[in-house]
Amino acid sequence: MKCSVVIPCFNEVELTLACLETLLQQTEPPAEILIVDNGSEDATAELGEAFPTLVRVLTQPHNLGFAGGVNAGIRSARGDHVLVLNNDTRCAPDMIEQLRRALEHAPGIGAAAPVSNHVKGDARLPVGDLGRDAEDRRRLAAALGDDAVAQDVETLAGLCMLMRRATLDEVGLFDERFGHGNYEDDDLCLRLRLHGYRLVVARRAFLHHEGHATFRALGLDLKEQIAKRLVQFRDKWRDHPAGLATIAALQGDTQLAATAATTARRRCPRWPDADWYIGKHEERSGDADVAVMHLEAFLRRCPEHVDARLALGLAQLRRGDAAAARATLAATLDAHRLSSAQELGLQQRLGRIAYERRLFEDALGHFDAAEAQAPEDGALHNWRGLCLLALDRVEDARQAFTRACDLDFALAETNLGICLHRLGDRSAALASFARAVARLPHDPVARANYEACVADVAAASATPAAARS
Repeated sequence: MKCSVVIPCFNEVELTLACLETLLQQTEPPAEILIVDNGSEDATAELGEAFPTLVRVLTQPHNLGFAGGVNAGIRSARGDHVLVLNNDTRCAPDMIEQLRRALEHAPGIGAAAPVSNHVKGDARLPVGDLGRDAEDRRRLAAALGDDAVAQDVETLAGLCMLMRRATLDEVGLFDERFGHGNYEDDDLCLRLRLHGYRLVVARRAFLHHEGHATFRALGLDLKEQIAKRLVQFRDKWRDHPAGLATIAALQGDTQLAATAATTARRRCPRWPDADWYIGKHEERSGDADVAVMHLEAFLRRCPEHVDARLALGLAQLRRGDAAAARATLAATLDAHRLSSAQELGLQQRLGRIAYERRLFEDALGHFDAAEAQAPEDGALHNWRGLCLLALDRVEDARQAFTRACDLDFALAETNLGICLHRLGDRSAALASFARAVARLPHDPVARANYEACVADVAAASATPAAARS
């Protein structure tokens, strides 16, 4: 592999120099490093003099933004592979080697990215600033040695991506309308997916990232820039069914994502994510048999997609195939280290499925495990209360619902009222039902429980004292 590293930068020469030093120490060093100087006012232009045999500085007349800078570097690159890299990063010694292994892990992989402390999605490794130190980076890389070589995802961060030059020639370079950055990586990844390519996180490759150094140097408001680029991304893709499905998925609208994906599945047969979006939606709210069909189809194309493997196991469990579900989940847990979010989500989903099947002890166990990970999640305390109430552990349920209310989970007010009523405290129950109505004025269940309790309290008050005893 002849790898050209492309690093766009604006000022921050000290960060760029630290990044260069880690590239020089790679077990598989790059063939060349191209520093794209986006109009810097510091000593960035002099970096080529410090490393004349390896580094070329491409001085731009003005700031081209991230996408424009990267594209200028790619056009000048001589390698058959291109590594796009932020300048505010420091690489573990074997990062390029591990990225190359992930890219070559199977046919059809179009891009690979490392795990990092400051990155979006499943590539995030929550180690804080530990990787800033060289020895700590070596330790982190060694600790990742038993992780999966590659994990399928739908999108990668432009922070660091290894791609073949031939792949970029096929799908095109970064879209320069995204300016200083954000969503140009999602845009490129969507185009890669539409060409049928897999995108993978190299779980054994580590990159330390300082985070948004260029935005700070330019004095830009990051949240404002993200919102602006999201509008551009939506405007570009909303009339394309795969784009609409992707946008809906970003917004958490699984129904719209599945609907748009159904159209995209017919129009864009090379796009693998249609089956994922449909299967995910059906697993959560639809037909388990349909979910299994789509999830299996997606996993034939992206076999190391952890969330899809977990969803398949849950769909198998939902349709009553416990043996297949156990095998799927066990194989996934054996092959991949779950993120804390994936572990939490799995326990929540297993708890809900067990509750639906009236396996209340099993459900409680799953919600207890989830609550241990997220003790400030009011919804989890509410689910624990529902399980305890179903097991006739009313006082324990009352405590769980009280905790959920304390954590501002409004639905728990009704459930707390039910507990208090069963414990014989009508006045406290009425107060809880009243709070539920006040907080959820359009909830018919809250209203019905409140009115029933009002009638019950009135009836009790009208009963002679001797009879009440």
